Amino acid sequence: MAGFETHGLRVARVGVDCVDVDRMIRFWSRALGYEVARRAGDSAELRHPASAGPKLLLRQVRKLGPARNRLQLDLYAVDAERVAGWLATLGARRVRRLEAAGEAGYLLADPEGNEFRVITAGPAGFTRPFG
Repeated sequence: MAGFETHGLRVARVGVDCVDVDRMIRFWSRALGYEVARRAGDSAELRHPASAGPKLLLRQVRKLGPARNRLQLDLYAVDAERVAGWLATLGARRVRRLEAAGEAGYLLADPEGNEFRVITAGPAGFTRPFG
């Protein structure tokens, strides 16, 4: 039994709006090591091969715009500097460096401009709190 209260909630899936689902599959599967679990019409669901962590749902929209509520991912890394550089080779763009509230890392944008953060969490950020 975990030593903390989760209120019975865990992140199961994170949705991201995108124009080109295939392009985003290529980016996010390489960036996270995920595989395509389901591809149907205008969406795709990616998952970790060992089912660790939440699934990523890529939803096709005709046009990205401010009226849509697009979600921002926060990703932990042992070394945000190194990971941000690697993600840039996959097509991400560095928006700015982040340093606030005890967190340091980068705000990046994926190939379609969806912003996400890579935060240095060190090895402790990867401990598994669920049994």
